Amino acid sequence: MWHSCRRYPLSYYFKDKDPIIRELFDRYLDLLSEFGPVIMSPVKTGIAFQVRVRFAGATPRQRWLSCTLWLKRRADHPLFYRIESVGPCDYIHRFRLASLDDLRDKELKKLLREAYRVGCQEHSSPR
Repeated sequence: MWHSCRRYPLSYYFKDKDPIIRELFDRYLDLLSEFGPVIMSPVKTGIAFQVRVRFAGATPRQRWLSCTLWLKRRADHPLFYRIESVGPCDYIHRFRLASLDDLRDKELKKLLREAYRVGCQEHSSPR
């Protein structure tokens, strides 16, 4: 299916945002990069992170960083405010990062690692 994706510079997303939002984004990217190489794809609606396929995303807001991750199962975490089923075994988990402490959560880090493996198309269960 044809579509057009215009690329945007990172500065586009952080215009008129509190500097903590950029710091949250940088730390989020650093955390995702701990698992291996990450391709960052900035488009109008947000910034996607991928390896072979997209596995996570971020959109800077005024007071938080709106984030997503793709898992092959439904997972629970206090930061998740919505989980969307997009297929029989595919779930998009939506969450907000509002402080650097959110990124220190060990369970969130495990889930991000699991999403990274989905991005690598390693579909076996990480448990």
